[in-house]
Amino acid sequence: MRIKKRLDKALYNFICTFDYYPNCPSKIGFDQIEFAKDLEKSVEDNFDYTIEKYGTEPVVYTGRQDIILD
Repeated sequence: MRIKKRLDKALYNFICTFDYYPNCPSKIGFDQIEFAKDLEKSVEDNFDYTIEKYGTEPVVYTGRQDIILD
């Protein structure tokens, strides 16, 4: 499988599983295969390994927003 397709599939599966986008490495020439493997492992284990490794901040659902009208 090509690197781009593997990364795209891993990102799609990650977003579908965790409902948020992972933080990508900030280096321009980062290792896409390693990043895809980390995403795939996160989906398989149902645990987000990108939080510690890449600094992903998960979205926390706090409920419905209150609307205040003045």
